[in-house]
Amino acid sequence: MQISKMLLTICLSFVLFGYGQNKLTGKVVDFNNKPVAKAKIYLDSIYSKVVTNKSGDFEVSVTANVSTINVYSHEYGLLSSKYNNEEKMSFVFLETDQSKKNKKKSHVSIAYSETNQKYVVSESNTTNASTDKRIYNTVYDMIRGKVAGVSVSNDNKITIRGFNSIKYTGPPLFVVNGMVVTNIDFLIPNNIKSIEVLKDAEASIYGSRGSAGALVITTKQ
Repeated sequence: MQISKMLLTICLSFVLFGYGQNKLTGKVVDFNNKPVAKAKIYLDSIYSKVVTNKSGDFEVSVTANVSTINVYSHEYGLLSSKYNNEEKMSFVFLETDQSKKNKKKSHVSIAYSETNQKYVVSESNTTNASTDKRIYNTVYDMIRGKVAGVSVSNDNKITIRGFNSIKYTGPPLFVVNGMVVTNIDFLIPNNIKSIEVLKDAEASIYGSRGSAGALVITTKQ
């Protein structure tokens, strides 16, 4: 019995070690060595929910499979650095990157671009359906009447505008509450909270499945 308990303890130790997390602390400053506050910390393309404090400092737990730490500031843009299990990392914005600068109220996501071989920032178009008081018969009517950047044909074929190549003739990927689905016929308009349109680098997080863009739909709980 004691031997079995010892073996179980050893096995659990290996499992916990494999899924262990490292604590990473760091500092983010600008080209004048002034701290950058409210910069978001991304683990690869996943937002960690951690932001820098007023001194530019941050602390985040990093899992073993993370390869890149990304720091995004609305004012300065994006910085990326390879992660090799360091305990401390420093980031310095050399200048304001106007091409990546977004308004503070914009929703942005970070994804790896296979074309550019680097992480890029994209601004997504999100529609808050819960504040819409109009009545729609189907989810297709809602998308047709409310979601910018999306075309819906008379037979309910959905196309995200901006894909003109023959390569992108198919429908977008449908993601409902984090799950990829083949269609959205089952959705009830009154139960939809938000519809987010992803394309280009944003949709690349879904690989080839997102080659024609993606519609990310969240329903009310």
